[in-house]
Amino acid sequence: MSFFDQIQSRSKSINSLLCVGLDPHEKELPADQWSASEESRCEAAYQFCKRIIGATAEHTVCYKPNAAFFEALGTKLGNVTLRRVIDAIPDDIPVLLDVKRGDIGSTAAAYAEACYEEKDGLNAGGVTLSPLMGWDSVSPFITGKYADKGAFVLCKTSNPGSNDILALNLQHQTVFEKIAGLANDWSNSAASESPTSSTTPRLGLVVGATDPLTLSKARKAAGSKLWILAPGVGAQGGDLDAACRAGLNEEGTGMLIPVSRGISNASDPAAEAMKLKDEINAARKAVLEKRGEERQQPGDSIAPYQKEFLEFSLKEGVLKFGSFVLKSGRTSPYFFNAGLFSSGSALYKLGKAYAAAIMSSKEL
Repeated sequence: MSFFDQIQSRSKSINSLLCVGLDPHEKELPADQWSASEESRCEAAYQFCKRIIGATAEHTVCYKPNAAFFEALGTKLGNVTLRRVIDAIPDDIPVLLDVKRGDIGSTAAAYAEACYEEKDGLNAGGVTLSPLMGWDSVSPFITGKYADKGAFVLCKTSNPGSNDILALNLQHQTVFEKIAGLANDWSNSAASESPTSSTTPRLGLVVGATDPLTLSKARKAAGSKLWILAPGVGAQGGDLDAACRAGLNEEGTGMLIPVSRGISNASDPAAEAMKLKDEINAARKAVLEKRGEERQQPGDSIAPYQKEFLEFSLKEGVLKFGSFVLKSGRTSPYFFNAGLFSSGSALYKLGKAYAAAIMSSKEL
């Protein structure tokens, strides 16, 4: 089973979108053990993570150990401790290794081996990646012998500095919207290059929950099939309800909410994990109910003048449905060529529809 198939299956089986972060930061560990020796520091980090795993396993879709905190434990035992923690995670719970790698060629392949190999590596199921060096920096993590692995690519992160690059405007879209679209394209490329029995995309997106508008745009650009990892709820001030409205797909899933300090700092991590899972599910339910009400509201059906105009546009070939590559490079399910309204009768129909739209506006 592929990494994202595991994510999807576990999310459904335990009815959860919670992702628990494992971040053994210095402040989280006893001061005397941190300063005593590398061995003492690493053992404290292992016990810290093991306690969280034992308390939260029934509530989390996956665990997300952050490699940086383990590397900081020491050059001798830091990665050994990380592997010990990953081995302590139950086999039926996916492991997303937060490493944010981004390189090309043999270097990217070496990083993939270090993250994934069961015997001499870290044995993770998925990773986080920086996509800014392009497809060849992502490919080694989701093709070939790692075709069943998965990766979340950084799309629009929750830190304010992400606006310096990821929010820049390109032609007709921002950098993060371009990345969201590329994640779909790259997943398709990976499936073509290294086919498997899974049809689930091999890439997801990291989009901060602290900016619901951006999250909504990223979801729209990515489509409904890609999973989104949405950090920022809790300690960073992200609003859970707003994040769910913006990031959930049509089925009310497709998004993981990672929480680290909110659980590790709690007096009862198990109770806190259950509370967070329930709060996320309540937000999901509210979103789905709201969407259902909006679909049932009267007045949403097409007006007669709209139906007439659409039928005329289809007849004249102005409006076409299919798959069209626009000048921006994006693929659209329809194409509307207004330049074909060239005859007097066509312009009359266009003007009539435009006038009807103005007269039916609620703002008049």
